[in-house]
Amino acid sequence: MKRVLILFVVFYLKIFSLEIVGDYVVGEKGEKVKLKEYNRILIYNFGAVEIFYKIDAEKKIVAIGNHSKAIWPEEKTKLLPLAGPISKPSLETILSYNPDLVIFNVMGEVKNGLDKFNIPSITFVNRSLDDILKNIDILGKLTGREKESLNLIHELEIKREYIKENFSLTGKALVLYSDSPPTSFDKNSLPVEVLETLGLKVIQPKLGKKTIISSEYILNENPDYIIGTRGVKSVDGIVKSMPLIEETKAFKNKDIYVIDSSEILRASHRVFDEIEKIYFELKKEKNQK
Repeated sequence: MKRVLILFVVFYLKIFSLEIVGDYVVGEKGEKVKLKEYNRILIYNFGAVEIFYKIDAEKKIVAIGNHSKAIWPEEKTKLLPLAGPISKPSLETILSYNPDLVIFNVMGEVKNGLDKFNIPSITFVNRSLDDILKNIDILGKLTGREKESLNLIHELEIKREYIKENFSLTGKALVLYSDSPPTSFDKNSLPVEVLETLGLKVIQPKLGKKTIISSEYILNENPDYIIGTRGVKSVDGIVKSMPLIEETKAFKNKDIYVIDSSEILRASHRVFDEIEKIYFELKKEKNQK
């Protein structure tokens, strides 16, 4: 009966971060692993790698996925064994590390193959600041670092409130995922929440998750800020891709920016530091005009 209840909850819950259901942790794709301490963990989720180091659980890591950008703390993570690409991990490579748990990035998994060898695996994505806090708590439980994880959560909650009280920007902001064509971020995405935490009102057409921005829309909304992330490489690229952008307050006041969103999208505890960096980046540029 208990198993039926767990499966019922998993089926009807739309799980994005990790969830504890009974004696199990349930992942993004409905996988469930026993809620207990694991000791040989292979990680393809780089945000999880950074969290492991922050809560002193790095000795639990047997290997991590291949990566092109540095993972904090770089001087230590660069020494870790590599277990292949995160999008198409090799079952043979995973088995060579004899893990008792595998943490996947949402981009790829080989769960069916692992099941044959009774190796539990789980997938998760941090899509919000609350997701990050929740998953820190659960990763602490899975590594026997509950005290350290709770201390970190407390520290981050204080930092978030401090940011809201002391770092504030005003106006409407358009956040671009790409400039070819100009496409907005999903309203319920982490980059959007980061800017809203700083007080900005992030706008998006009500036509879907990642919506192409029309000239009429940008003219009607007349944003105070236009911020490019992810696939946007330059301010010039934004300007060239958006007819009528010259009529907006963002263009006239030179409030068009491109910010490095790699740290944000990795979605570890370090996102809270990135919020402060973005504030000072925008504030500094504005004060210099």
